Amino acid sequence: MPRTASGRSSLVEPLPHHISCDAIHVSFRADPAAIAAFLPPGLEPLETGDGWAMIAEMAKVSASAPDQAWENPARSTYNEGVVGFYCKFGDKVGRYSALVWVDRDWSMGMGPIFGWSKRLAQVDRSRLHAHNPGMVKAGPGAAAGGTVSRYGETVLRLSVQVPDDAQPMTALPGHAASTFLYRYIASPSPDVPDIEQLFELGLANTSMSTVWPGMGTVSFGTAEDEELSVLGDVTVTGGYLYQRGWTTSASARLLHDYGQDGR
Repeated sequence: MPRTASGRSSLVEPLPHHISCDAIHVSFRADPAAIAAFLPPGLEPLETGDGWAMIAEMAKVSASAPDQAWENPARSTYNEGVVGFYCKFGDKVGRYSALVWVDRDWSMGMGPIFGWSKRLAQVDRSRLHAHNPGMVKAGPGAAAGGTVSRYGETVLRLSVQVPDDAQPMTALPGHAASTFLYRYIASPSPDVPDIEQLFELGLANTSMSTVWPGMGTVSFGTAEDEELSVLGDVTVTGGYLYQRGWTTSASARLLHDYGQDGR
């Protein structure tokens, strides 16, 4: 949307999209009962209450417009904040991004297509640079932080400090599961049912930089239309700095259509 004859006005270019992130990532554990309040019907939190928060600089390269990344950078770069949880659908374990904040409307436009609950926000994070005399590049001794703010209220704040003796890792612990998507579109008519569906999405062409582990912190703010304070005090289990890339395509698999069971 919006639909036009040429398609030039569309918020989102045709898939696939090649995506990358430069991430500050904090893993935590929370009360599973509190996590359950953020999950759609059919998904259950893990008994361990595992979740994560991430703030990242993102880049998108559309397969249909590969030169867009350098011709119009504003259409190809954005910042994103995520709070998500590990959960299960039956015996299948996956990740669910419960809350997502972005700072570009075209990124938000991907929400109803895949079922990401994106909202506009101010998203800021440290920009580590190897040639800045006052900084340490991502690796031993580095420190980075980020915030998500909406309407003057801080919603999410996190940080990662990598110790001087940190040893590099080749993968992000526990983050290899597939992604659950909850797609809900309310109907404007009593004669037409809502769209409510649960999908599983696998990503292609995935690659990961060295992962630098460190000490993480995360705190959730309060705002009139935010609910993260429901989680209460969480236990941080790790902090990580990394870069990651993948391809998002229209390859999601329908797990459940809630409209088919009378909901």
